[in-house]
Amino acid sequence: MGIISTQAFTFRLVANGQQLDLFDDEDIQLSNNVTGLFDIGVLPSDFTRQVTLPGSKINNAFFEHVYDISIDSPFLFNTNIKVPAYFDFDSIYLSNGYLQLNKVNVIANKFIESYEVTIYGTLSSFGRDINRSFLTELNSLSQYNHTASYENISASWNGSLFNGNIVYPLADYGTGYRFESNNNQSFGMNDTDGALTVQNFKPAIRAKAVLDAIFTEAGYTYSSSFINSGALDDVYMICNYALKYPEFDGVDLEGYGKIRVGAISGSGMTDITLASGSWTTLPWYNTLSDPQGFYANGAYRVDKRTNLSGILNINVNVSCSVNNMPGTLSANGTWQIRMLETGSSTPYSTRALQSYIFYFNELQQSRTGGINQTIQLETQFKLDDIPVGNYYFQIRQSPNNAPPTAQPLVTLDPQGTTKSFLNVTEVKQAADGRIMDIPSNMPFGTNGIKQIDFIVGLQKKYNLVIYPNKTKTNEFIIEPFNEWYNKGQRWDFNKYINLDEKIEVIPANNLAVNELFFGDTLDQDYIAQQFSKEANREYGKTYYTDTQNYFSQGKFEVKTTFGNGPLIRIPGTGLSGSVAGIAPPVTSYQYVLGVAYSDPGFACSSTYYYPNIVYSSESNPLNVTKFYADSNLTTPFNGGGWYYKWGYPYLIQKYSSTVASNGDVANTNFC
Repeated sequence: MGIISTQAFTFRLVANGQQLDLFDDEDIQLSNNVTGLFDIGVLPSDFTRQVTLPGSKINNAFFEHVYDISIDSPFLFNTNIKVPAYFDFDSIYLSNGYLQLNKVNVIANKFIESYEVTIYGTLSSFGRDINRSFLTELNSLSQYNHTASYENISASWNGSLFNGNIVYPLADYGTGYRFESNNNQSFGMNDTDGALTVQNFKPAIRAKAVLDAIFTEAGYTYSSSFINSGALDDVYMICNYALKYPEFDGVDLEGYGKIRVGAISGSGMTDITLASGSWTTLPWYNTLSDPQGFYANGAYRVDKRTNLSGILNINVNVSCSVNNMPGTLSANGTWQIRMLETGSSTPYSTRALQSYIFYFNELQQSRTGGINQTIQLETQFKLDDIPVGNYYFQIRQSPNNAPPTAQPLVTLDPQGTTKSFLNVTEVKQAADGRIMDIPSNMPFGTNGIKQIDFIVGLQKKYNLVIYPNKTKTNEFIIEPFNEWYNKGQRWDFNKYINLDEKIEVIPANNLAVNELFFGDTLDQDYIAQQFSKEANREYGKTYYTDTQNYFSQGKFEVKTTFGNGPLIRIPGTGLSGSVAGIAPPVTSYQYVLGVAYSDPGFACSSTYYYPNIVYSSESNPLNVTKFYADSNLTTPFNGGGWYYKWGYPYLIQKYSSTVASNGDVANTNFC
């Protein structure tokens, strides 16, 4: 729509309170679409206009005063000055914003013929300001900085951390969380050894807190009954700057303490005899991976007291009688790992390698006579509460029977092979006690996420209109489009239309689209991509098809700037949209509980054991952690007021051996 100022109506441009002269035939384009006036994401927006002003006395005086333009040297002026300005047409308020001088046109090198200026609506000016700044530059968000700790993470779950402005969600950032059951030594997040720690959590910040920071740092304010109603109180953005872990000053958790070491052939690091009952230091100097220099001369450095988790993969040749294999479920048999401090020779965190023990126990039961076999074994391990210092890794095997029974011959990396390795995968307490700096953890993406992208995302997601307040400088009003539209006044623009120009009329039916898509931008993280592939749709995207209007045609997509996807996806833990299909069947195992007495046989009598069968998802009595009263595993068993697992009752697998609560076989009685 064009407005021409020569049709007996008054069109005014006022800057710094001074009405400026215009050319009589100046053609001002208002807008192609009324909603474009409020689309902050279009830069320059429909409200940005280039205007040429005459070199009149009034204008010369204005620009000479404001821009320090000299009549003698009109080509020298300050281009960075923005002057408050507004448009007014026949008393209809059009815009409030800024004027900026771009160019001065001179005649005969001494007379100013005209000034070329740009008029920015306040919204457009605001958009230009925040289009140059990233979310990571919102320094005022440092008011939400805090110590990374279990206490603060758990406090956020009930809204106690900064009044709910910071919350720590359970989300997978690439670690690959999983639940494990019936697995001797593969730690899941439901296991004590595989439990998540502080570094596995990233904060999420309330969207309103980010919005407030953007406006404040840009020098603007806003009023919004929509936002004040609490509409955004439960809307959060994850502070997901980069990869798997949060960002902390002075440390990169992505590679912190992570090593992979092995042997070098022909160097005394292979063909190592693991003497029964004795600890053997792993003599590995081949550093396969150590991005931050934590391993040197066969020793591992611990910079802060922590737990360690990792993988031990060994290639061993075992030659022995099947009756005396290394590490079985017997009184003496074991496989163990520990750390030995260099210099002081103090051991720390002796832990059983249960998967090795179970392997040899099953091998023993399946063989007769003797064996001479080379085996590749891999297990996860966890070492607890390791103080600051330098340490060697040690392992030990012990067979069923001590000397004088013939001992097994166990050789690590036999015949010069170098297949064994040790991999520290995570320093569990690496983040504990560090300062969580919110600005530096704000999302960055590939090349930085601009502040305007955040506001555009909110605007599109909630169909918001952002427009200047007519009575308060540098203040905007934010409200849903429908509310803004219903507040409008009806104006007759017929008298403003230039009938000398071509007029195009489009039937309203032809503007209707056949397909509507509402959603966010497909995120590039692993979980979102996997969901898209399996479900054949983007997470959170909504589709509408018009089946009623014959004239509707084409597609229209409303896509925000936000990346949307599931926070966490753990196989086997429930349904997820259309991906999971039917619920998987529940597998449960029956158990009987008995009370510990001096005579273990009493536990099997009707007097001393729980009269009903209980159930668990775990088939191995050594690893049972939770019982249920029903086979569908929906009602936890509370002990019936007397029978419970912990506190030294007997756990008796039906038709199996009695097993004590501490995991040791207590006797061989049967119920």
